[in-house]
Amino acid sequence: MVNSRLIKLISVWALLVFITSCAPFSSKSTPVRIQEGNLSLILNIDNLRCCEGTLLIAVYNDKNHWMKRTGMVRGRVSFVTLPQQQIEIHGLPAGKYSVAVYQDINFNKRLDRYFGLIPKEPYGFSNNVGKYGPVSFEKASFILKQDREISIKLIDH
Repeated sequence: MVNSRLIKLISVWALLVFITSCAPFSSKSTPVRIQEGNLSLILNIDNLRCCEGTLLIAVYNDKNHWMKRTGMVRGRVSFVTLPQQQIEIHGLPAGKYSVAVYQDINFNKRLDRYFGLIPKEPYGFSNNVGKYGPVSFEKASFILKQDREISIKLIDH
């Protein structure tokens, strides 16, 4: 009888820990509401280290959410199989967008850096900006009012 109560107590505790760890309690992590549209964005990604890791792509439409995990309106992950790859993103509404891309060589789902500053892994942004420092949403932004194809050349220090 004591064992079954203890097992129930542990089960309830584990369920509460799981629920609270998954729930967004911080106002800073409010996800962006994803809108649907009928436009497509084709990304031609160049200068990949062939054939290592994964390519992570984030599409943003709001400068207040730029470069935040919860801020992207579309995201893609793809294995790197060639030094150039084409990724298609569909269902976007017309608007202003910026794209951030990096190649995760070691599969740890983050952009590794030397001394916490200089990226160790290839990265890039729409408009091919950002070689020497942080990139603003505005510098990387472009207007999408019809299907569009853009090229991003990754920077590899």
